[in-house]
Amino acid sequence: MGIKGCLIKTLDIFISYLYKVFKTIFRKNIREDILNLSTIRIINTSQTLDVIENSIVNKQKGVYMRFGDGDVLLMNLKSDARQASNIFLAEEMKEAFECKGGNVHKCLAIHSEKYGYEEGMCIGNHLVTDKDAQDLLMSTFQFFIGENIFSPIALHFKASHDIIRAKSFLKVLKNNTRIFIGNELFKEEVSNRLFGEIKHIKTPEKNAYNEIERIYSEAKNELLKIDSFCVVVVAMGCSGRPLMKRLYNENYNVYLFDFGSLLDGFNNSMTRTWLKINKINYKYLLKDL
Repeated sequence: MGIKGCLIKTLDIFISYLYKVFKTIFRKNIREDILNLSTIRIINTSQTLDVIENSIVNKQKGVYMRFGDGDVLLMNLKSDARQASNIFLAEEMKEAFECKGGNVHKCLAIHSEKYGYEEGMCIGNHLVTDKDAQDLLMSTFQFFIGENIFSPIALHFKASHDIIRAKSFLKVLKNNTRIFIGNELFKEEVSNRLFGEIKHIKTPEKNAYNEIERIYSEAKNELLKIDSFCVVVVAMGCSGRPLMKRLYNENYNVYLFDFGSLLDGFNNSMTRTWLKINKINYKYLLKDL
C-alpha cells in the first residue's frame, strides 16, 4: 500500500470515528431533551395496586416486574450486591426489560420530585434525587417508550401509609397464590400465613441466577399440576426478573407478582433503610388473612 492508500485508509478510520462520536452525542442529547421536556410521570402507588389487583381478580395473565439500579448493572455486565454478573444473565435481563403486553406492568425506581412522589416519601424511604431518577430513566428509556411506568414500591408504601389498603391487597394475593418462589431462609410459618400452605420453591439468598435452571424447572413442574388461573409470587432479587420473563413467555395462565423487600420485614430481617424507618404493623397485616 502506497502513501496515498495509507492516507485514504487513515482518513476513513478518522471519519468513521467522528461519525460514531457525534452519533453517540446526538443520541444522548436527544434523550436528554426528551426527558427534560416531557411530562413523564410514574403511576402512583394506589393506581399501581389497583391495576395489579384488577388483573388478578379478573384472572388475567400478566406480570409485575420491579426494575432498579441493580437490574441495569447486571444488564451491563456489572455485579449487583446480591448477584454476580455473567453474560447470560445480562442478555436475559435485557429481554426482561423488553417484555411488552397489556398486563405487563413494568416498574422503575424513579419516585422523585421530577417524576412523581407521595407525601411520606423521603430520601431513604422510597424517594430518590432527581438526578438519580433521570440517570436511571435515561439508561432504560428505550424499554418504556409508549408504556406506563408503574410504582415498584406500591405495596411497600401502603404497608406503612395505608395499612388497610395493604391488607386488602394481601388478602386478594393470598386467595390466588399457588406458588411462592423465594429465599430459602424465609420462615415457613410466615410464608403459610401470607400465602397459605402452598409450594415454596426455595432460592439462594445470593447469586440465585446461578440456580435458575433448577428453579425454572421446578416452577414449570408445579404449574403443570395447576389447571386454573393462579398467582406466582417471586422474591429472589434482581435474578427474579429473568425467571419471570421466562415464565411469562410460557403458555401458563398466571400472574407473576414481584414481592420485593417488604417480605424481609415480615421475616423480621431489616435489610433496607426504609424498613428501619417505618414502624409497620406486621401482626395486623397477617391477622385473619
